[in-house]
Amino acid sequence: MTKTFRNDLAQNLRDIEFAKRFGAAKAKSSFAITLVEARRQLNLTQKQLAARLGVSQSYVANLEGGEANPTLDRIGSLLAILGLSLTTSTTTLSPSPAPSPWEYIWAPHANIRAAEINYERIVRSREEKRELEELAV
Repeated sequence: MTKTFRNDLAQNLRDIEFAKRFGAAKAKSSFAITLVEARRQLNLTQKQLAARLGVSQSYVANLEGGEANPTLDRIGSLLAILGLSLTTSTTTLSPSPAPSPWEYIWAPHANIRAAEINYERIVRSREEKRELEELAV
């Protein structure tokens, strides 16, 4: 089998710890993309959105960058202020043969690269964890 991002991901998702971290990263990324799209549809800058939400511009930047870890209450509150609500659906966490809809929200190549970056972060984190465990032994 040719080594590709999707093949590597399918293999790594068999590891429970990797799957947990990947699922968390994907959820943050999905929310980040949704927030950016909502802000753009409202023709707001990050600073304007922050003022409307009663938070700092840097917090909005962290949310949009997938770096913040808001609670579901916080997500619901932020979206409600924008006149939006959260709807959910579930899909299988395995890679699909074609890019998933969340990969098309900005641009296919940008989102595939974002997924690759998240994947690389998770793999790096996993490797660092293993190294620390080996040092502890």
